[in-house]
Amino acid sequence: MITLKVGSRCGYCLLHRGYNMIKLSTDDEAKRFEAMDAMLTLMGTDFGPDTIPSILGNDRGVLITRITGCQDPYKERKIKENELALSILPSLKARLDETEDDEKLRTAIKIACLGNVIDYDLPEVNANLEDALEFLDNPLYIDGTDELKSMIKEGTNLLYLTDNAGEIALDTLLVKELRRLGARVTVAVKNGAPALNDALMEDALMVGMDEAADELITTGADAIGIRLDLSPQWFIDRYNKADLIVAKGMANWETMTENPVPCPTMYVFRTKCEPVAMAVGTPENQSIAYLVEKGWKL
Repeated sequence: MITLKVGSRCGYCLLHRGYNMIKLSTDDEAKRFEAMDAMLTLMGTDFGPDTIPSILGNDRGVLITRITGCQDPYKERKIKENELALSILPSLKARLDETEDDEKLRTAIKIACLGNVIDYDLPEVNANLEDALEFLDNPLYIDGTDELKSMIKEGTNLLYLTDNAGEIALDTLLVKELRRLGARVTVAVKNGAPALNDALMEDALMVGMDEAADELITTGADAIGIRLDLSPQWFIDRYNKADLIVAKGMANWETMTENPVPCPTMYVFRTKCEPVAMAVGTPENQSIAYLVEKGWKL
């Protein structure tokens, strides 16, 4: 396995997405120029071989918000993605209901992976959820489903860390399946301030996650991924006391693998770019359910 998390493509992606965020944030050309100038300075200072792209991406977002005054450039699009995901959810639920019990967890994980295609303004990445439905028949490239299932006992304290708006609707099926197997599932969404298109509490409520989970909380931090350096102590305690963790999305992978995980943890996402695929040890555009043991880090 190659452990390098950042590649040359990350620089292109960070700039490409940043420019699109700036365009969405303001029509004022002077502010656009100011934001672009500041972003290029940030990239020139902080982009390097030890960069964690999600952390630099978060700093980029804070900078763009400060200059443009736009708190959530993706707000309208997130609502539309939630609506689209909810519209196809019944057909996916029907498919899950028709699945044999022994395969329900695997199918629910594959459905959750489909939702992970939703990531805006990544160059050369198709973020269309309806197009992703064709992946449902493909096997998980890395599949720790059976091992995860064996760890779930009645009352297992499982922390489910969400990723993006839209896909959180599909996550409800996996959360319900984990509960059916006996886990007590706490779902954590991002804190009040938007971080890219990550799901917030309003998104979770819109898709019914409050009814799917045993408990719905926030991470307590306005940041991409899981940033324990920015999290309040109450969330750190919940994180460290979990029996199992399921972490959705590449940003959670990038940030959480910097530190030893506190318990067996399954990373569930699509390998949407070359650097992440290389770090995981898979081709690009694969669905993975990567289970690691307590104490593991990249």
